Amino acid sequence: MGATNCPETPRQKMIAMMYLVYTALLALNVSVEILNGFVTVGDAMDKSNTNIEAQLKEAYDMFDQALQADSVKTIVYFDAALKIREYTDSVKNLIDNSRYEFLCLLQSKAKIKGHNGEKDRTIELRNGDKNILENAKEALEIGGLEVIDKKDGNDIGTRFFYGKGDNPNGRAIDIKNAIIAYKEKVNAIFQDTNITRDTVDVNFGMNVEGEFWSSHEKKNLKWEEYNFRDAIAIADMVCLSRMKSELMNAEYDAIKKLFGLIGKEDFKFDQVTAICRPKSSYVVQGGKYEMKVNVGAYDSKREFRAIINGTEYKSGVDGSITYTAGAGAPGEKKIHGTVYMVKDGVEEAYPFDESYFVAAPVAVIELSKMNVVYAGIENPVSIGVPGVASKDVTATITTGNGTITRSQGDGNYIIKPTKIGKMRIKVTAKIDGQVKDMGEKEYRIKRIPAPVLKLGSFKNNDNATKQEILANPKLRAVLEDFDFQIPAPKINSFYFSSSGGLDIQGGGNELNPEMKARLNNLRRGQKFYIEGVKVNTPDGQTHTLSMGIRLK
Repeated sequence: MGATNCPETPRQKMIAMMYLVYTALLALNVSVEILNGFVTVGDAMDKSNTNIEAQLKEAYDMFDQALQADSVKTIVYFDAALKIREYTDSVKNLIDNSRYEFLCLLQSKAKIKGHNGEKDRTIELRNGDKNILENAKEALEIGGLEVIDKKDGNDIGTRFFYGKGDNPNGRAIDIKNAIIAYKEKVNAIFQDTNITRDTVDVNFGMNVEGEFWSSHEKKNLKWEEYNFRDAIAIADMVCLSRMKSELMNAEYDAIKKLFGLIGKEDFKFDQVTAICRPKSSYVVQGGKYEMKVNVGAYDSKREFRAIINGTEYKSGVDGSITYTAGAGAPGEKKIHGTVYMVKDGVEEAYPFDESYFVAAPVAVIELSKMNVVYAGIENPVSIGVPGVASKDVTATITTGNGTITRSQGDGNYIIKPTKIGKMRIKVTAKIDGQVKDMGEKEYRIKRIPAPVLKLGSFKNNDNATKQEILANPKLRAVLEDFDFQIPAPKINSFYFSSSGGLDIQGGGNELNPEMKARLNNLRRGQKFYIEGVKVNTPDGQTHTLSMGIRLK
């Protein structure tokens, strides 16, 4: 007796996978195309949440009908359903208000683009004639995530959701605690013997208690750190939409199971409602849209039929109809259908309308540590397709010389070009058993920049005192403005020379005593030179370096 977590539904797995691919790019210099991808996914998710709300309304309407038909049998389950709705609304309001507050922190105004002849408008987010949270709500409902100005900023989101330092104390902790309490409260309802004496499993799909492996940091992270620390603003918004979706799906599953506990074998309904349950309202192009259609409070042993978009279907052994449609051209797809059921000897019709969104295939290819590819070294890259498992994604080089191989962690690859020029990476994905082209992306291949020779902190043609030189008399070959971690070039030998003196050869990378003595004998205005320094960079290049410093 009690309630435990069920495995995630395919829809929840798809949403989680889309978000996982996007969160893999959070610390990167994200391109405009990727940011637009966040907007597309987030807005589609918000639209999907609206569809879930409509399904929830139908579920609660069924309870109202059952209560009118037989209040004695229904009242205990009806009261429990109202408690679940109260618990859900509390957490949902916390998530929504977090979105509105975060938008107000991000910017002072939201600019809404006009469509179909309407003028552009601006909504104040920090003052105005309405509550600022109401203004933020209006901005997001009208303009969607496109209203966010700095979509790739991560400092405000980290402070607001995660907090400061290593001890998180931000809004994500409040949301996490609220979800944990929500699960406990809903479980308690199904553990009440007045409700049921059987074990009922509610599919929560909201794992906030566990830890998540970070391939970037090579360790497990807590939920709040994994989702919100250093995340960009647009990703924070998509994450909140995903949590809201999982919350309402959990509510729908709990209400559906609660309704199923009513003694339906001897219960009579005077009304019948068609129920449509899309597997997902967001489909990647080339994939498949799937929807369950059945009749509320209908005996699964009795057959019914439906005509959906002109095709007739009959219910199966589980008392429902499974409707599928190909995901062709991108955009919103409409579904119109009518369920026919025999009632009191007469076949009655119950029409319904649904819609789903088909997204164009998007291959997400982002270099992990740079904006170009460098020849002769290993370049980390993250590759993924929203909604497709990483094992079903394949990346190949179509133009340019080099190799691309998988590395540890989902979606991680290593590119090693052999020549400078250009390189194109093609991504394909296996969707419903077929390999689909997800697009290509082109990168420039450059050589590692030549290292700069430094003595301490000084380089060629700098002025320095003897004391400054002798305080740090070590030579270094530095790759300046090169944001990539590779071994520093090693210096094995060099020559020291000055005006009126013979060259002194040194070993290693530090001025020896003879060189320091020569340096001490020099006067202000005189120069000394470091020459004949040969260093090799990891790409196989050999560089000969030199420098001169004038004493001041």
